[in-house]
Amino acid sequence: MKNSFLTLLLLFTFTTVSVAQTNITVSNSIADNILHGNYDPADYTPSTILNNPDSILHGIINDVSTYTLLAYLQKINSYYNRNSGSDTTSSTHGIGAVRRWIYSKFEEFSAANENRLVVSYLDFDKAICGMGHHRNVFCVLPGMDTTNKEILLVEGHFDTRCEGGCDTACYSPGMDDNGSGAVLVMELARIMSRYAFDHTIVFTTPTGEDQGLYGATAWANYIYSHSMPFMACFNNDVVGGTICGMTSSPPSCPGYNDIDSTHVRIFSYSYLNDSTRNSKHKQLARYIKLHQEERINPLLETPLTINIMIREDRLGRGGDQIPFRQKGYTAVRFCEQNENGDGTGTPPDRQHTTNDIIGLDTTAPPDGVIDTFFVDMRYLRRNIIANGVNLGFLAISPPQPAPVFNPLPDGVEIDLEGSDTLFKHYRVGIRSQGSGSLYFDTVMTFMNTHHLVINGLSTSKTYYISVMNVENSVESLISDEYSWSTVGIRKIPEHGTGINMNQNMPNPASETTTVLIDVLQPLIKPDAEIIIKDMTGRVMDRIPVRLMTGANKITYSNIKRLQGLFTYSLSVEGRIIQTRKMVLL
Repeated sequence: MKNSFLTLLLLFTFTTVSVAQTNITVSNSIADNILHGNYDPADYTPSTILNNPDSILHGIINDVSTYTLLAYLQKINSYYNRNSGSDTTSSTHGIGAVRRWIYSKFEEFSAANENRLVVSYLDFDKAICGMGHHRNVFCVLPGMDTTNKEILLVEGHFDTRCEGGCDTACYSPGMDDNGSGAVLVMELARIMSRYAFDHTIVFTTPTGEDQGLYGATAWANYIYSHSMPFMACFNNDVVGGTICGMTSSPPSCPGYNDIDSTHVRIFSYSYLNDSTRNSKHKQLARYIKLHQEERINPLLETPLTINIMIREDRLGRGGDQIPFRQKGYTAVRFCEQNENGDGTGTPPDRQHTTNDIIGLDTTAPPDGVIDTFFVDMRYLRRNIIANGVNLGFLAISPPQPAPVFNPLPDGVEIDLEGSDTLFKHYRVGIRSQGSGSLYFDTVMTFMNTHHLVINGLSTSKTYYISVMNVENSVESLISDEYSWSTVGIRKIPEHGTGINMNQNMPNPASETTTVLIDVLQPLIKPDAEIIIKDMTGRVMDRIPVRLMTGANKITYSNIKRLQGLFTYSLSVEGRIIQTRKMVLL
């Protein structure tokens, strides 16, 4: 048995963890300051404050325009080729021209909304298809509450490719992959810049996705290396098509030319070796589905069904949500239900070919008007609404709760403590083993109490239970799941990991305290971190540890002289294994 003695310092400086890109910088210093939370919210407060959840819900549903989406796609299509290595100097074709056009549209949206969007590039150096320097386009909508600096980010890569991954001369329209995701981000920036949110929202169109997720990786590295508090990433990639291809990557559609315009897949990471299908990423997918079913679909002429997928992405494929997850950030991917290809550019499928176009003019003789659409604007509109409403709700949501669970013979007691007791309005989601569902079987509501009791659970099942704070009719992010069975209650993150983090001693502590972490089996990746948060959920620090098999004794020095109640969580591979509370005097 080995002991690993580590001194954890509150003041810890991270270095940039990036071998894929170098020189990652923000071109606009004002935007950079906003990302860091260094700004005066009064400078970005609109003359009319719109932040009521019903205003956000109805406003986004009513304002998304299929005509605008079609116009955006037609404009992007006019640039002919937007491979990451294509021309950057021309004003009429290539990656440079299209990113300058997106940048100008963001500026246009800002000018129409009291200059509340701050537009910039995220620059990085990386050899991609013969080009060494690249730019992600983004705009940032500053939050009105700088006491909690957590950022929300919505992305859709704007680069594309033909059959050859680095063909910079071909016609590469990329209207579904991923013109659909890029214009989704643009439309959300146009509409949501009218509203005043508590949290800052970043709208971005990364580059380099088709060659290796490079633009999103630059974002994840930049946020991580600067220790920016981060709430969630919504990635949108291939979100406008409805026609099933012959080579569509599993898990996918039933057969060639099958049409589905009423379902969308949400992919997200599940913890390794976790048969319970649990993770904070899955919890975000459940959050999105909850609002789609309860708040959005009743207002839509054609409802949209959210399908929560087991996998992080399609078999053998990947997307721009993955770099964020790899840094420990919550992230999901929206993807159309019926995908037209597997990324290899194999006919008759259109993905990654010169045939990934908006649609066809089938009139005889042709009249110049598209009448058969491969990118369905009405379906794309519904996906934009699903993104926007959930982003808007998260941007005004209360903090995620940290409930304490205690087993009962036929149920569970749930106690909310600290700042969580301020709300006295909670929702509890319950999943049961054997239902096969990735979603809640039941959602219960509790009012005017922070002591919740659930009885009547079947002794023949295991249940997975999680809690949301509710304020102003908006739910917080969902807490970690817990499991209940007749043998008692346990935290799902501990399930199958062989890791246990004991309560710090002494507790309360003044200058130093010790945490013992037991590791019962060798870890494939021993690097981990302890995340310290205050009771509002604000991350105070991320501290690296290296776990060895056996007892790991960690001495924590409170050299920053923090005072009060805090949580400390052990994170391994971006997965929260366990959370406990400590008091610092």
